[in-house]
Amino acid sequence: MAMRQKQAVLDLALKHFEEFGLPLDIDFKTYTSIVGPREAIHAMSVKRSFKAWKYLTHALRIQYPELSAPKAPPK
Repeated sequence: MAMRQKQAVLDLALKHFEEFGLPLDIDFKTYTSIVGPREAIHAMSVKRSFKAWKYLTHALRIQYPELSAPKAPPK
């Protein structure tokens, strides 16, 4: 798979995880129900780029460690 396609899927996932405040241990079915089926990443895109959802979330943990860092409580 081309790196551009993989990076595009990763960027879209990052946007959704930041926008909706999703945890990195979420499964694909829950992700789709929260984000909405029209806006969510298609399962085939995940499969073609990362083979499985767990590898996409692992790539997010590696490339963007600030997503897995605990958030400070608001004052």
